[in-house]
Amino acid sequence: MNEPLKLRDWLVGTKVLQVAGVGDAGQARLVQETGFPAVYISGAYVNHTRGYPDGVLTLSEIASRVREVAERVTIPVIADADEGFGGTLKIVRTVHEFERAGAAAIHLEDFATKKHGIPMSIDKMTNNLHAALDSRADSRFVIIARTDAMAPWRNGVRTDRSACEEEAFERALAYCEAGADAVMPMYASNDWLARYGKRVPRPLVVLGGAPKNWGDSKSVSSVPEFSADELANYNVRILIYATNMLSRSFAFMRQQYAGWLSEGRFDVRPQDELDRAAANALVGLAEKEELLRKYGE
Repeated sequence: MNEPLKLRDWLVGTKVLQVAGVGDAGQARLVQETGFPAVYISGAYVNHTRGYPDGVLTLSEIASRVREVAERVTIPVIADADEGFGGTLKIVRTVHEFERAGAAAIHLEDFATKKHGIPMSIDKMTNNLHAALDSRADSRFVIIARTDAMAPWRNGVRTDRSACEEEAFERALAYCEAGADAVMPMYASNDWLARYGKRVPRPLVVLGGAPKNWGDSKSVSSVPEFSADELANYNVRILIYATNMLSRSFAFMRQQYAGWLSEGRFDVRPQDELDRAAANALVGLAEKEELLRKYGE
């Protein structure tokens, strides 16, 4: 298992742990090589790699991907566990499966379904947290409580955002009281963090560049988000860039594929071979060849 204690050290520290999101083990190795001290597995990202929208894959399928990633990196893995994939028994199994898969942490959210924009009750979420916390095999395994009270799909968020922001704070306090190791206030603005961040008794986890309204460029705020160093002043200890690379790489690949199709040729450059060699090195080609030299086919 990737050592959960490393994450706990960050949670009680004074700096912000920057974490990059991935959908597979190859990306995770690139994140590690780049220098990130931890990696995040987004459920939406994993679904996308299988050609599905978020929420289609099962617990076993997501846990399998977590295992693949954890086996190929040495840095801690934080995983998206949705709402626990079902009722109480499923939540207990989710914790067991993700621990066995090698995750160092998971986050559980308070929306049973995003379709109707209605969060589960605070009592239901705290009960889920109690079940998750009590079922850990290793007490150092980090369980993060995520609240989507301020999410774009939340009922009322556009007509009375201030009420939703206040509710997010109330939920954060309740989840801390329930014993969560950290709280993840999704879509928290700079103002929210400045107003409530230091009042939450447990460390905060935030998303960098979280989408405000998918497909609407006008919804992107002109106010820059706090940097990692700035976030440290507001009780934030983990900053996750969850699916940002998914969206940017998707746009880049679409452009490249369209260009090859239109031109009827690949624009060969000397750099291509160097890039290919670097990619092979990343996934362990040298180690594979050394094993074959030592032991044969």
